[in-house]
Amino acid sequence: MQALVQLKPFLIERLPLMSADKCHPLIVNGTQKDGYMDYTVRILILDYRGDPIEVLMLIRTWLESKNLHLDSTGKDIQLSFNSEIIDSDTFDLEIDFPQRDKIVFDQASYHICPPIVWCEKRGGFFPAGE
Repeated sequence: MQALVQLKPFLIERLPLMSADKCHPLIVNGTQKDGYMDYTVRILILDYRGDPIEVLMLIRTWLESKNLHLDSTGKDIQLSFNSEIIDSDTFDLEIDFPQRDKIVFDQASYHICPPIVWCEKRGGFFPAGE
């Protein structure tokens, strides 16, 4: 969940037709079981006048850059979307995609484990971004 904080500024920087007050990242339908938090991220964009496919492509690009684009089986996650057409140039866009965090709990606190990715150069699995 913490990794998603930077998605909104990323979109605002690259989509000049979107303002910060019209982009709302949300967490919906979350569950916690066996040390994992599974949840759906929803990006709600209101009164947008740009290209909706560009928004989807940017989200996919950002997820890949953060190694957040794969599910627990190693397959690409699915981005789903809904749109309400306001007029010929304006729409509201709702984009959903699943995420999963590994969380280690103890009696006093918790720790979110970073996603692990394979590094060919180092010959093993390492935390993403190292």
